[in-house]
Amino acid sequence: MAAMPKPAAFWNDRFANEEYVYGEAPNRFVASAARTWLPEAGEVLLLGAGEGRNAVHLAREGHTVTAVDYAVEGLRKTERLATEAGVEVEAIQADVREWKPARAWDAVVVTFLHLPADERPGLYRLVQRCLRPGGRLVAEWFRPEQRTDGYTSGGPPDPAMMVTADELRGHFAEAGIDHLEAAEPTLDEGMHRGPAATVRLVWCRPSTS
Repeated sequence: MAAMPKPAAFWNDRFANEEYVYGEAPNRFVASAARTWLPEAGEVLLLGAGEGRNAVHLAREGHTVTAVDYAVEGLRKTERLATEAGVEVEAIQADVREWKPARAWDAVVVTFLHLPADERPGLYRLVQRCLRPGGRLVAEWFRPEQRTDGYTSGGPPDPAMMVTADELRGHFAEAGIDHLEAAEPTLDEGMHRGPAATVRLVWCRPSTS
């Protein structure tokens, strides 16, 4: 039986405390990649936005940001963090496995959004539908080695919930890959703390003629 993602009630309980579970600072790869690959003052969508640390950072950098998550408590903290930073973030409560947006964005950001193997292709299709031609995905997931090699910095307990570079090559056209690496960062993101095994992707949706 495939491992199941945690239900919204789990995340609402986790995010209900005033403390930011994964910290208030952005993911380091997102912050770096955004400066390198995203357009200035672009429209950016975050899927599985959690408590909003990446969304608020990108809004402070001048982007127009939409944050999607199915945990209401996470979105509440996103809005609080945005208010404290003096920026605006559009918050949408939705399950990415079912959400059907009617528009597209200049960029999509995904960090540590882990789904069962049979549900990840739907996420990859959603990402590509959400990108305008020439738009970019910036993403980071844990690799299976996070569990099989004994890393203790977080992530799902089941390695089948994690993502490989080969899987991403199978779902994102090779011509659009700007960056794909099996990384070994040292995380400092609230509960995610210490050496980790991750996979990082920057992908550009082909422009139409």
